[in-house]
Amino acid sequence: MKNNRFKFIFTILILSLFNLSSLADSYSQAETLIKKAQTASIKEESYDYLNNARDLYLKLYKQNPSDIKALLGLSKVNQLAGDRREAKLYVLKAYNTNPNNPKLQKEMGDFFFSFQEYSTAIEYYNLALASGLLKDFETNLKTAKCYEKLGDLKNAELYYQVCAHLNSDSKQVLKKINHYTSAKHPDNSQELENARYKYLFKDKPLSESQQNQQEAEDLIDKINGNL
Repeated sequence: MKNNRFKFIFTILILSLFNLSSLADSYSQAETLIKKAQTASIKEESYDYLNNARDLYLKLYKQNPSDIKALLGLSKVNQLAGDRREAKLYVLKAYNTNPNNPKLQKEMGDFFFSFQEYSTAIEYYNLALASGLLKDFETNLKTAKCYEKLGDLKNAELYYQVCAHLNSDSKQVLKKINHYTSAKHPDNSQELENARYKYLFKDKPLSESQQNQQEAEDLIDKINGNL
């Protein structure tokens, strides 16, 4: 009797592990297909990858309608396909499971960003920043891009500066900061750029990581005071 019970429990555990492994494989395959769709040079190939990813996410969604990964995956697929209605349907389902989750707030921001609705995207990015992603590089970067698209260059530059301190290796961000510096000081932009680099990254008594952390916190405080 005890042996039968043990076999039953063992079988259940094996099946559970198999299901978890199968789910992980499905997520991984879908994410790979999305990446291929984003880099495909031929539009028809991109759509094929998206459709295959959609099928995988739909299968996962039907198995568990509250699966956040599947919901966000379906939203992402439809964003890339340009289907705003379907994309919003799935991201809202995910968001409504926990509106206070900063990662889901960011996903809402990403949805509006993908359809060039930058003012609404900023609202959700600011929620995400205030709720726990204050020092998240990608959220700050998307916020900077939103302000830039809206012509609010002051706030755009501030958020790019935060990004530079969170990731000093980002060439994209440093290029943006240099652009803003050059625009304000066209005659001595190179001199100012060198001085700025020296100030931010070399001549402080703190280590580079400590310095970047402190600079980021100071800039974040400055931004919060301006909003």
